[in-house]
Amino acid sequence: MAGTQRFPDAALDAYGAAHPGTGLGIGAVLELTGPPPSRAEVAASLRPVAALLGTGDPLGCVEEPAEAAGRGLLDVAGDLVGRALGPRRWSCAQVTGLPGGTFALVWRADHRLLDGAGVAGALAAWAGVPARATAAAPRAGARTGWRVLPADPLRAAWLCARPLLGRRLPGALPAATALSYACAAVPLDTLRDAGRAHGASVNDVYLAALAGALRARPLPGATGRAVRALVPVNVRGATDAAVLHNRHIPLRLDLPVTEPDPARRLALVAARTRGGVRALGHPLVGAVYRALPAAVGGLLVERYFGEGRADLLASNVRGPADPLRVAGRRVLRVLPLNFLPAAHRFSAVLATAQGTAGVGFTVAGPRAEAEALAAAWTAEARLLAAAADQATTGGSSAPPMAPAR
Repeated sequence: MAGTQRFPDAALDAYGAAHPGTGLGIGAVLELTGPPPSRAEVAASLRPVAALLGTGDPLGCVEEPAEAAGRGLLDVAGDLVGRALGPRRWSCAQVTGLPGGTFALVWRADHRLLDGAGVAGALAAWAGVPARATAAAPRAGARTGWRVLPADPLRAAWLCARPLLGRRLPGALPAATALSYACAAVPLDTLRDAGRAHGASVNDVYLAALAGALRARPLPGATGRAVRALVPVNVRGATDAAVLHNRHIPLRLDLPVTEPDPARRLALVAARTRGGVRALGHPLVGAVYRALPAAVGGLLVERYFGEGRADLLASNVRGPADPLRVAGRRVLRVLPLNFLPAAHRFSAVLATAQGTAGVGFTVAGPRAEAEALAAAWTAEARLLAAAADQATTGGSSAPPMAPAR
């Protein structure tokens, strides 16, 4: 970790110092089958990750194994989602004795070390599989013929400045300190098919289902108005596609929670993300981004996440598509973990891995609230899948989906 920090790593460092009670942990919970490995075996498997992060011997980051005592995978995730990280800013905890004889490895890192795409790269290195391409590009360009336009840098400047200039939201409430966690899991092809039927991306379907969930279960103080989400957009270019550190800019998106029709919600989300993602993928944006002074970055991050300026953080991570094995054991499923900004009620993260899309919800409130959000998101994703099926085949059925258990 030698050298001077750049934006936004240094900006997140300043944000963490200004909000000491706010954890910046992100990562993944892996459920595995087979005999649990020893602490030394886990550390040995993590050497490629430690090499990428530059933090030395990984053994000091591996916690002593703990017993689940019959508790489930979501209980494990909920126990660890808000736990403080050590001085190396990353850790791996092993929990044995899960129902069905499985065990969990929970890998978490400080957001100041890396972003969601970096977590996906670390997971790929840990499992020894090729990392997914992470360089920024106009979304779905091959299908729609989108071009990177000369006006995009101006649009990008406005998109970056808009969250800083926006007024406080009415009715925004400070978040409680206790965190809970829930996760919904759906087949990735279900989201792809729903998006393809409406000319939208997987991320659009995820956000449209999130808007529907918040229509069914409004945030406190947000009834009757659009919900303002911060959606990180990866701005890696060809020269830094494999970089684990933070390389993203949040796009502010008003989720159309007042729109009653699911297909119309998806169309609105797709229209609102299309130009923003393209503009932020312009090469000039990356050049300005890399030149931004760290001191200025701290002010920007504080304003982006500032109390009352956004309702939630909604991230999207493309993880490894290949079957995963870690420490010689087969990975059954992956649950994504996201941090909760200060004064936010909840955050969400969509992460794809092994053909499954998992949506993790970190909530400042009781677990029942997190589970209700996961169930509402699943129901909305089912409606979008049914609408896509009806539009393409005239049918009315959708593949079964359920919250992860």
